[in-house]
Amino acid sequence: MGKFMTMPKLDMSMEEGIIVDWMVKVGDTTERGDIVVEIETGKLSLEVDNPTADGVILALYAEPGDTIKVNEPIMYIGEEGEEPPAVEKSRPEAQDGAAALKTVETEDSTASKADPAAPGYDLAVVGGGPGGYVCAIRASQLGARVVLFEKDAIGGVCLNRGCIPTKALVRNAEAWQEVLNAAEMGISLSDPSFDWSKILARKDKVVHTLVSGVEGLLRKNNVEVISGEAAVSAGGKITSGGKTYAAANVVLATGTRPLEIPFENDGSVKVYNSAELLSIEKLPESIVIVGGGVIGVEMASIYAAFGVKVAVVEKLDSIIAMADAEVAELLTAELKKSGVDIKTSAGFKAVKGGRVLLDSGDAIEAEAVLIAVGRKPVTDSLGADAGVKLDAKGFIETDDSLKTSVDRIYAIGDITDRILLAHVASAQGIQVAEQLFDGKDAKVNYNAVPSCIFTKPEIAWVGMTEAEARAGGIPIKVGKFPFKAIGKALAAGDTEGFVKVIVDERWGEILGIHIIGPHAADLVSEAGAAIHLESTVEELASAVHAHPTLAEAVMEACEAVHGKAIHF
Repeated sequence: MGKFMTMPKLDMSMEEGIIVDWMVKVGDTTERGDIVVEIETGKLSLEVDNPTADGVILALYAEPGDTIKVNEPIMYIGEEGEEPPAVEKSRPEAQDGAAALKTVETEDSTASKADPAAPGYDLAVVGGGPGGYVCAIRASQLGARVVLFEKDAIGGVCLNRGCIPTKALVRNAEAWQEVLNAAEMGISLSDPSFDWSKILARKDKVVHTLVSGVEGLLRKNNVEVISGEAAVSAGGKITSGGKTYAAANVVLATGTRPLEIPFENDGSVKVYNSAELLSIEKLPESIVIVGGGVIGVEMASIYAAFGVKVAVVEKLDSIIAMADAEVAELLTAELKKSGVDIKTSAGFKAVKGGRVLLDSGDAIEAEAVLIAVGRKPVTDSLGADAGVKLDAKGFIETDDSLKTSVDRIYAIGDITDRILLAHVASAQGIQVAEQLFDGKDAKVNYNAVPSCIFTKPEIAWVGMTEAEARAGGIPIKVGKFPFKAIGKALAAGDTEGFVKVIVDERWGEILGIHIIGPHAADLVSEAGAAIHLESTVEELASAVHAHPTLAEAVMEACEAVHGKAIHF
């Protein structure tokens, strides 16, 4: 009696796979463990073995390019002369397991197989966000035996409830505004509309694809994944699912969660945090966003684009107070132009009678409220005897090597309260892995870390603001160049904004570059590289920039430092 090989579940969220190519044909003899097919899932293509039986391949039920659901048969193995069964629409479940790349059940979850009785791991990573999974992969690439613990979904907040789903909604908002303004491009559309449920479905698909891809990358790099709560105790011991795991080194990468603030609430208005708002099933007519930081202004930009009446309440005298003052001023003007009501130097007090009350006595009617006032560290994984020292705000204290107060325990990402950005967490993860397993002593250059805000217009910067440089007593020169003088921006119909370059007057070193305008986040990496390499403004200005591109604005702003911009 032959057996089916079915489409294996190659990651925890996989629902279907694409047959890329067969390594075998009907009539071939195969043994368990032979590589027989290449399957694509998410953004990975993996060569998959025969987990089913020894025998002759009697049937291949799919052609290259076919999409097959998990557990549907793709091949039949039996004895020579046996007649393979026809496959009906209702297909059997997998027999004898899936493929070599598979997950197995632990006491409380699905996880990669781990042996707690083994001598231990070279590295245990707690938290599978952009810091944790990157650290785990790099350590494994360097030959370490690595186990990663994740209680929720691989990718962490950034991939599942932060950066990525937000950016998916940003793109939908941009597309909707392009539709509404299509007449400016000579395009006529009658009665355009959007379907919010389909917008959410697209967002979820983007997240699913990337999560699946990261899960595949972990498997490809032989990182063992334990899905479940993890508690770290003294001596590098980690408890999860009733089992104890030992590791020579531990990296804590557990991130942060939304900060909650006390306020009087009579329940008349639905109150959300940022993660909840990303999956709201119906757009509210109006929303008050408490907090004018990165999350607050991004959400304001998204929901205003879809016609929601938005008000932003910020207790400081400016939104995005961490940005350059001229950038914050222009964003304020552009948000107001899009219909956003911005109230600065205003304190949020209560929700009563369908209104948001401010400490000034003002009241704003609202159907929803978003609390976006910051984030707090997740330290649930630290056992009472772990001994890891926390700062006054509850974040883990680390030195320049990202070591905690306990030997062989490191911390990376948002939980360290250095710079709360996904790319910083990833860079820190690589730093720790290479320190431990490659002998490198390179540290993250925090002065050259770009920051991005995905509003309309987009914002990005790296290095000092003008105010910071002047407060530090540094003699500076400033160059600015507007996007309205860039041909590519004019052709795209997206000309609002500028590039601003801050330079040390004494020797021309670039101290900061600030961008507000089209594709600012894509342009800022050039600026980051320049500051990381301690480039002078003359060096960056003399680099030939392609035409017509938005990057010419960076070059021209550098020329503007000495009054030599060509096109403005």
